[in-house]
This record gives sequence, structure tokens and C-alpha cells, in this order.
Amino acid sequence: MPVFSGGRRIPAHPVRPSFRDPRFALLLVGQSAGWVCSWAASLVLWGFAAYHFGANPADISLTALCWSGPPVVLTAFTGGLTDRFGPRTMLIIGYACSAATSLGMSVSGSLTSLDIMALACGAARSLCSPASSALPTRIVESDDLLAANSLLGVTASIGQVAGPLAASVLMATAGFRIAFTADAIMYLVGALVLIPLPVLPLPEEPRNAGAMATRHPAYGLSWFRTATAGAVAVAREPRLRAIALARMGVGFTSGAFLVIEPLYTRHVLHQPSSQFARFEAAIGIGAVVTGLLLPVIRRRVPGIRSPMRLLTAGAVSCGLAAALFTGTPWVLVAYLGAFVWGVCGTVFYAVAATTLQRLAPAGKLGRISGVISTAESTTESLSMPVAGALVAVVGLQPSALILAAVAVAAGAVRLLR
Repeated sequence: MPVFSGGRRIPAHPVRPSFRDPRFALLLVGQSAGWVCSWAASLVLWGFAAYHFGANPADISLTALCWSGPPVVLTAFTGGLTDRFGPRTMLIIGYACSAATSLGMSVSGSLTSLDIMALACGAARSLCSPASSALPTRIVESDDLLAANSLLGVTASIGQVAGPLAASVLMATAGFRIAFTADAIMYLVGALVLIPLPVLPLPEEPRNAGAMATRHPAYGLSWFRTATAGAVAVAREPRLRAIALARMGVGFTSGAFLVIEPLYTRHVLHQPSSQFARFEAAIGIGAVVTGLLLPVIRRRVPGIRSPMRLLTAGAVSCGLAAALFTGTPWVLVAYLGAFVWGVCGTVFYAVAATTLQRLAPAGKLGRISGVISTAESTTESLSMPVAGALVAVVGLQPSALILAAVAVAAGAVRLLR
């Protein structure tokens, strides 16, 4: 049965989350391009501000805030646009706007104009987060959601590794303005591969909504009402609250460890800064390997069909892996902890995304995803000054254990109910 979407009639045949399905393979290419661009653009932006305009630390902090602030503030509201216009449409718009802002940054003639374009790019990226969360439900069947989320999670790890590398190569060989232009081209690639993607019809009833079901969805009558609809849905459904709490806990630990990891590498392991980079690579390798293997494991292990149990185990495991990573004076054990952290993080986020997609009422997934993403990002941002203050008070390794325990507690709290 054909589905009308974006002015075209596209046969609504579900996509298979496999490299053998060219539609999904193209989607992986597009999502990888988006993540690479996001990482590369942030580094090129800060480098452009520092080296081209001679920005001081306060100026760079303002530029970074312009870049990172809009997604934190706006994502709770832009989820309503995803629910109204569809995730594919909003991803295309988000990538196209990001490309335009990258071109705008390339021709910036002052630090002020660069900050304005960074603010616009942050707003454009806020369109993409809820849309990315909702997209799998509109292209694959319910039984394939975990596999799709796992493989799409690999694209984020690819971006984290390849984005900084691409930025460094482009800045060194072609200059800042060409680097921004290359970012714009990659964003457009990400948008173009989405155009032929088939979109399944929106279910008429919630998959497993329970008390969350609403008869009349309020599609963005106001931005405040849009955010409230997502927040109310989370507040009413205990399993959605568990997802939000677990993601906030893991996000808090992950953000805090951005402060802990380099200090631990230097003061406990007595290793150079390059060792910190190698630990990050170990985390990335664990994430990529797990993302590729999880779809296979899911088909062969029936227990993986219990998402809430896996959600709890994933959050607890993330905290334990973080403690293993920074709780040892031995480099090899730290490598193991970093790798396991990558494994656990991939399982956790894939399961959290799948569970959220199955529980959310029809037509509200974008708003719910936006609210949870905003809460997670806010918690992650707050964790960094908390980590710095805690290290100053109780010391490095005790702080690491306390901060790792946050993820453990966020996952284990569900077991107490």
C-alpha cells in the first residue's frame, strides 16, 4: 500500500536492518555523514575562532555555548515538529539547514557573525535529534527495531572517531573555509540519501501505551504545550520514567568522566595525553564491534527480547565498567574497562531507544524523545562542574567511584520497585 509523504508516493515496504538491504545501507551512510559532520564542524568552528579571529578563552566559551546550547534548549520543542511532519522530513530539513549554516560559517567575517551562524547551526541540529530517534519506527518492523538501533548507533561511533580526524586533515591541508564547505557537502549527502527512503504509515493506536494513550494528540498548538505533552507522557508511564532516569544517570556518569579520564590518565597511570586518546579509541572499538554483533545476538538469544531487564543491566554495567576503567593502576586493566564501557554503552543505548519506541503512544514519540534528550543533555552538562568540585574535595579515584555509582543507581532503582 503506498504512503503519501513529502509530495511523493512511496511504496511502504519495511526496510530490513541489514547491509544487504541497499536502502538501509544508504541510511547508514547518510547517518554516518551526519555524525562525522557534527563532530568535524564543532572542531573546525573552535579552531576557526581561535586561530583566524584570535579568540580568547572567554570568546571560545561563548562560541561553544552558541553551538551546544540550542539543542539542549530546543529539542524538547522540536520533537513536536517530528510528530507532525514525520522524522524523514525533519531530518532532511535539519541536514539542509545545517549545510546552509556551515556555508554561512565559511564566509563569516567576524567572530560575532561566526557566533550567530553557530547559534543557527545548533538550532538546525535540534531538529535532527528527535527525528533520528523516531525514524526507525517508520522504516522497519517492530521486531527489527533493536537491530536497527544497534546498527544506527555504530554511525555515532564512526562520527566520534572519523569526525575529529576529518577536521584535522581538512584544517591542515585546505584551511578552515574549505573545511566548512566540505561539512556542508557531507550534510547534503546525509539529506539526499533520505529522500528515496520508504516511510511506513503511523500506527493508529499506541503500541504499549497504557495510561499514556490520548485520544486527541495536540500537535504543537504552542511550544510550551508541545514540550508539556512529552513531559506528561513520561510522567504517567513508569517504564518511560525508568528510561529517562537510566539515560540521565548514564549521561551524568559519561559527562563527569570527560573530566575524570584525562586526570586519571595523567595522575594515576602517569601516562601522556596520547594514552587518553587511545583509551577513547578502545571505547569506540568496543562500541562499533558490539553494534555490529548485537543484531546477530538478538536473533539467537531469546532473553534479549526482555528490554526493561536489559535496560537495567545496561545502565548498571555502564557504571561498573566506568569503575573498572578508572579504579586500577594498571594500563591493561584500564584498556579492558574502556572496551567494556564501549560494549555496555552500545547495548544500553540501543535497548533504551528500542524500548522507548515501543512504549511511546502513536504520534508522540518525537515529543517524548525530545523531552528525554533535553533532560539527558542537561544532566550531562551539569555533571562536569560537579565532577570538578568532587575531585577537589575527596580526590580523584574516590570521585571516579562515586560518579560511576550514579549510573549503577539509576539502573538499579527499577529493581527496588
